[in-house]
Amino acid sequence: MGAESDVRWRLVVSTTFEVFNDLFNLFWILGTAVTILVIGYILYNVIKYRDRGVMEDGAQVESPPKKQDKGLKLLLSTSLSAILLLVLIFGTFGAVDYLDNPPPGGIDLKVIGYQWGWKFVYPNGYIATGELRVPRDQVIRLWVTSEDVFHNFGILSYHIKTDAIPGQANLIWFTAREKGEYLIQCFELCGAGHAFMIAKLVVMDTEEFNAWYSSVGGRRG
Repeated sequence: MGAESDVRWRLVVSTTFEVFNDLFNLFWILGTAVTILVIGYILYNVIKYRDRGVMEDGAQVESPPKKQDKGLKLLLSTSLSAILLLVLIFGTFGAVDYLDNPPPGGIDLKVIGYQWGWKFVYPNGYIATGELRVPRDQVIRLWVTSEDVFHNFGILSYHIKTDAIPGQANLIWFTAREKGEYLIQCFELCGAGHAFMIAKLVVMDTEEFNAWYSSVGGRRG
């Protein structure tokens, strides 16, 4: 395994990771804020309304809570809950919508799974088997399908994965941040050769990629 295994399995920052990491941080910050607010309010009331003295016969006396405006408390708590809920809803749907609608530019490729390997079809019609070459710092849109049984296309290092279904094309996309080679795998048991259904993602500098793409008959412009 050695160095090759280390390169293939190392995790890198990807578009999908960034989106879900931001969404996780949003949930974590709001959840922490609510927890602190609720616990703080409970402690405040525990301290404020604690036992304060004893009667002549030794019985403890409790200080009853003062009359308060319950309507105002209800309004504040309801409003705060509604605001937090709306922030979480819009944050979640915004993240999902962003992932479902990749930005323009970059490159579109068709990914075809078969027993047991992967084919990659470039815009100029060039078909690569077992190796996907892409330019760095550009949007890479992959339209994933299958020519036989169900497969599942995934690049662990870039946190992307989707089903490869016959007669259907599923879109996933990412922006490759770092040059290098990464492992492409099938993540759904698809037959006797499933364990060998791997390929390689090669992330290249834009100039290097353009030179290679031109050499296989492609022009980008």
